[in-house]
Amino acid sequence: MLAATASPEWQRDAECARYAGVVDFFPSRGESAADAKAVCVACPVREECLDFALRMRISHGVWGGMSERERRQVRRRRLRRGQFAS
Repeated sequence: MLAATASPEWQRDAECARYAGVVDFFPSRGESAADAKAVCVACPVREECLDFALRMRISHGVWGGMSERERRQVRRRRLRRGQFAS
């Protein structure tokens, strides 16, 4: 897995950068994240993005094709398996 850094190089290859201002990657509570997730499906750095969001505990927006709630669930599962220091 990719180590989290302040400005990861993988971000320059992120598909979402091409859709900035067109697709909302930070929907408000209750709004759909479907459009953002659809962009993530074709992203070449989706795994790196998700890993970054999980490690940095980013609590807002769609990262790696997952909403905040979905990432919390993944993080809990990983913590139970000992995949994060905490």
